[in-house]
Amino acid sequence: MPSPTLVARPNFAFEALDRVLEGLGWFLQSESQTPPLIPGEPELAVYVHRAKGTELQYSFNPVVRLRVLQFHGRDAVEGWNAVRRQVPVLDAPALATLLASRETKEVLLGLLATGELRERSSLERVAALRFHPEESVSRTAEHVHAQLVPAGVTEAFQVLEAEKRAHPERSVLFAHLPGEEQRRQVLRWLIQDHPQSNPHIDAVLNSALVDADAEVRVTAVMAAARLQARAVIPALLAAKMPTSTREGADPRDRLFYSGLRELVAGVLAGRPLPPEGSPKRERMAPLLRALSGPAEVRDDPTLLLHALTTPVDLGSPPQVLPEALVAHEGTYRLRRSGLEARWVPAVEHWLGTGATLRRVPSPGLFVARVPVSRAASTWALAAAQGPMGTASADAEEAAPCTWAQAEQVCAALSRIEGVELRLPSGEAWEMAARGPDGRLFPWGNSMRDDGASHTSPWGVAGLVGSLPQWAADEKTGGHLLCGGRDQPLCSVRRDVAEADSAARGAVRWVLALQP
Repeated sequence: MPSPTLVARPNFAFEALDRVLEGLGWFLQSESQTPPLIPGEPELAVYVHRAKGTELQYSFNPVVRLRVLQFHGRDAVEGWNAVRRQVPVLDAPALATLLASRETKEVLLGLLATGELRERSSLERVAALRFHPEESVSRTAEHVHAQLVPAGVTEAFQVLEAEKRAHPERSVLFAHLPGEEQRRQVLRWLIQDHPQSNPHIDAVLNSALVDADAEVRVTAVMAAARLQARAVIPALLAAKMPTSTREGADPRDRLFYSGLRELVAGVLAGRPLPPEGSPKRERMAPLLRALSGPAEVRDDPTLLLHALTTPVDLGSPPQVLPEALVAHEGTYRLRRSGLEARWVPAVEHWLGTGATLRRVPSPGLFVARVPVSRAASTWALAAAQGPMGTASADAEEAAPCTWAQAEQVCAALSRIEGVELRLPSGEAWEMAARGPDGRLFPWGNSMRDDGASHTSPWGVAGLVGSLPQWAADEKTGGHLLCGGRDQPLCSVRRDVAEADSAARGAVRWVLALQP
């Protein structure tokens, strides 16, 4: 990921910048020792923040007065935000003005600033400047255009065009969406947002019905029924449904999958259904209701239908960020240890299975992105009496702990951060793992061998690693082990007797919002 970057306006002198940075807690560590071309305007300088492990690298091009500030380190984004509020910078409208100027130096400044900021809204103008009569402008525009349009993009479009010619009935863009989870969600939003299909949706469904991911194909079958997409019947009849464990089909779902495609094709083609009141029609009733619209969730089969047709409700971000957390590149970190967290918003979650199936609202909580590693656990226990630096990267092997040791790690982190971090309840752990749509596994509704590498809908990882994870029974206060290699289903948990000193699990802390 590129370092967060600002380009100060050309008339904002270094002396003024230095005063602003000093007021924000930065100190000048070093600057270029060669005499500057413009007195008082060093061409290189490095600042370090007094309270954060963050570095600011400043460079100045005196020819066009290009002033670039790049931020590096753990709190780079936070530093970028603070400086941007105090320093006048070149933004997209200012760049557009420079690129349209008749002055060569201003155009060159606009081009170089566009390249530093990777400002893609200026792409069309940059492309046109490649043919500017001034060689310095055209050459610079060519270089910046290559920065904004990475190598290989043109070739990629040529591949897409060839695929479209080979299969004009399909959406090649849908087929190339990154990750099967994104393709599943696109289909589920189509179900929610559209009353019926159209040629564009038909093309998406035709692509989805031949997708490599079994759950994408099953969802496409449900979408075809909901949207009355009769034009995709040929692709529907040819679609391959998962019918074995190797293909990810849970044994209890195979009968459903095997009959789903034929039923939907028949309904769309207008074939007669079994007579009302007949035993066969009664058995088909829940599925028929699900094919025509949202059906009431009453048991595991109807929950599966719900999960296959309902997009993930991402909820709202936290209205107030706890003092112990800082926002970091779209996620959150504990302020002192640096351990990463994910947000589980206050939306309703389907939990449990069979007789325990229920819908429970999340109170809104932060949860560790991964279980606490051996290195982070050792650091926390040592640093609890006086924090020393930050914890090691938390993507390493999880620390195996007894229940008592897990509580000690949470207590140590709580003292370091000045806030209560505790082991999750069984419900909180399941919410973090399952998301709101009632899926069977953190990654979806089909078994898979690489599940340990996938995250939950909330971005929580390491849920089915080698170790299960400790949680508290919210009703009895007992000890539970959730997840792990032997318990990949989100709803499965194992009771552990308090006297069982041999039980080992990983630590995953939670931080709940105050009511």
